[in-house]
Amino acid sequence: MKKEVLTMSLQIEALSPIMWTIIIAVALVLVAAVVFTWKSSAMSTRKMVTIAMLTAVYVVLNFAGTVRLGWINISVASLPVIVGAMLYGPVGGLLVGLLGAFMGQLLTYGVTATTILWILPQAARGLLVGVYAKHCGYKFSSGQLTLALIGTALVVTALNTGAMYIDSVIYNYYSYAYVFGGLVVRIISGAATAVLMVFVAPPVVNLLNRSLDTVRTAQ
Repeated sequence: MKKEVLTMSLQIEALSPIMWTIIIAVALVLVAAVVFTWKSSAMSTRKMVTIAMLTAVYVVLNFAGTVRLGWINISVASLPVIVGAMLYGPVGGLLVGLLGAFMGQLLTYGVTATTILWILPQAARGLLVGVYAKHCGYKFSSGQLTLALIGTALVVTALNTGAMYIDSVIYNYYSYAYVFGGLVVRIISGAATAVLMVFVAPPVVNLLNRSLDTVRTAQ
């Protein structure tokens, strides 16, 4: 165990200044995004409960929510992140993506030197979809939602690839084939997942809105 910790420490110390700059910049961006969105929105108890529920759903789907269609993997774990963003804008999307991805990483790998990089993609997905939802007044046409989700899927794929690269360099398992060999497949899988979410997310959002309206009326 001590040998593994020592090896990891040496690998971290060997990181180039550019790598450290990237990791620190990502951490600062995440902190700034959380602080900004938190201050710009009043968080009601109902909203916090809904975000917590969506976060829990994300964690479950992250472990058991992948559909394999030949060589394409469609993960429905992004559904609660997208729903949170469509319901509550950048605050909801960011928090569901950030907390859900962090819990998933914590339960799978614990906290490592690259944890912040692995939670960034879903946080970015929630933030970007939420910003677009707020810009559109929380009303999308199918075309608008398709463009928004495919666009954010490309961003998520790029961030995941960057996380894979940095993680592989830190832990000394880098190979071009591993990091970049499946990039086209990951892009297609991300786009296919985005198209699926265009049909799945709106009914879920409508159902939650009706449920929340019912609770609000009962009170």
